[in-house]
Amino acid sequence: MNKTLKAWEKEKKLIPVMIRKYCHGKHKTKKKELCEECQKLKAYALYRLEKCPFKENKKFCSFCKIHCYTPEMRTEIKAVMKYAGPRLIPTHPIFSFSHVIQMRKYKKKLKKGGTTK
Repeated sequence: MNKTLKAWEKEKKLIPVMIRKYCHGKHKTKKKELCEECQKLKAYALYRLEKCPFKENKKFCSFCKIHCYTPEMRTEIKAVMKYAGPRLIPTHPIFSFSHVIQMRKYKKKLKKGGTTK
């Protein structure tokens, strides 16, 4: 895998996992199934990720100055991440902790007046 696309590829794999975990917990679907609303969110999120202008050297979408999601979809994906994020620790511990570390560094940089992307 190309190193510059590594984070992007990882995000492409984890978004469906997070949406599935959210749908199972909130909408009571079976583990491999998604409700219609979550199917639409997954398709939308993967489409937006595919069109991302920052595929190379991509960090998390929350770090980005531009936001590709519509306000409604952004609200939905935030709810998914808020719910699913902590629940990924047992199944994806390395990703979870690396995300926390990167977020702390990002917020520290913002606090000091640094720029992003």
